[in-house]
Amino acid sequence: MIKSFSSDKDTIQEFISKVTSMLSSRELGKIVSISAKDENDVVVTFSKLGKSEVIFSLKSKNSGFECVHKSEKIAITHKVLRSDIENKFAKVLESNGAAIVQG
Repeated sequence: MIKSFSSDKDTIQEFISKVTSMLSSRELGKIVSISAKDENDVVVTFSKLGKSEVIFSLKSKNSGFECVHKSEKIAITHKVLRSDIENKFAKVLESNGAAIVQG
């Protein structure tokens, strides 16, 4: 599970734009999306044979941001695939400059 991710380079809007662009060119992008819910939350959605949402609390830093796991709703059909999909998604986050804490 991704406990948190952060970046010192981008605003959350810039980061979401980069991740969304990268996902659009991959198979993973057909089932995973990331968006800012409001100024306090970021939502990662998994949609295929059900819908799961992982919500992160957004904290602004002097330069960049940090997103900390807040809550989640995982579809029964996703529980088996969660680890694999999250690992692939974590690689996309890292390739866009994020530091990730998993646990």
